[in-house]
Amino acid sequence: MKRKTLLSMATSGLMLAALIPSFAQATDGVVKFSGSISDTTCDINGKAPGEGNETNVELGTINPSVFSEIGKTSTLKPFVLQLSGASCTAGKSVSIEFDQLGNVDPASGNLKLIGSKPARGVQIQIYNDHGTTPAKIVLGQAEAAPQVATISTEKTATLKYQAAYVSTEASVGAGSGVSYIRYTLAVSYTHLRAHETLRYL
Repeated sequence: MKRKTLLSMATSGLMLAALIPSFAQATDGVVKFSGSISDTTCDINGKAPGEGNETNVELGTINPSVFSEIGKTSTLKPFVLQLSGASCTAGKSVSIEFDQLGNVDPASGNLKLIGSKPARGVQIQIYNDHGTTPAKIVLGQAEAAPQVATISTEKTATLKYQAAYVSTEASVGAGSGVSYIRYTLAVSYTHLRAHETLRYL
């Protein structure tokens, strides 16, 4: 009798387990949420924040012979993100956070080139340019000390950067040198999810 009862309980347990959905399943997709909770925003380079706000950075046409060794860079090209607008609040601190995904190579902390025929053995480095010496930004992770600017009484602020090609292989092959990275503007560290885009040409 006891054996029948134990067998019945075991069978019931197996049936119940089959009815409960398993949480150790393969992922079939991801839903990403973005938005903002803020009463402050600024135009960036004269345009409202958003997916269509693109800043183009021309890195020039570089001869492969410039990259004589791994880690050799082309000439640094400066660019700025100029914040302005009636909604910019004087006295507030502003900074940006670069996207950690997309074209980022987490191994090197650089931007990978994209397109149908990208140059081989080359990536793009981004630098903070607010100090005496440009400092490389390691992409793919949060910056420990991001560049910060203060909105002036004229309701403007400037964030300064530089960028360059860098060789990642001993031999560099000719091709296009295009890439881009999205970033998020933060005002007083209250994030404004805007998906502004920097494009490198």
